[in-house]
Amino acid sequence: MALWVLNTLFFSSSIFTVKLRKPKTSSVIPGVIYHAIATLIIFALYWFAWLSPVTALAFSLVVCKFAFVALNQQWYRTAKIRVVAMLETLTALSFLIIVIFAILLEG
Repeated sequence: MALWVLNTLFFSSSIFTVKLRKPKTSSVIPGVIYHAIATLIIFALYWFAWLSPVTALAFSLVVCKFAFVALNQQWYRTAKIRVVAMLETLTALSFLIIVIFAILLEG
């Protein structure tokens, strides 16, 4: 169940990142609130030993991605959709690889 929550929180965060592309929805406040709450949830899952430290730290990828995009909004808004898709895909694949290795090392 903890992995399901981790995956849901990770991939739901893309909504807040992609919304920064449009000036109408470019406020970082909802994204900051979401990522703060999600980080607390991940920490709680780790605290209760439902996630390993490495698996929990995999969530930091999405926090770093959001921070990068939030700090570079002007570039992000004008970037080609191919670049945005590559950023999302590389982050997701990196997350997947970290979680897979963490699970394999636990067993």
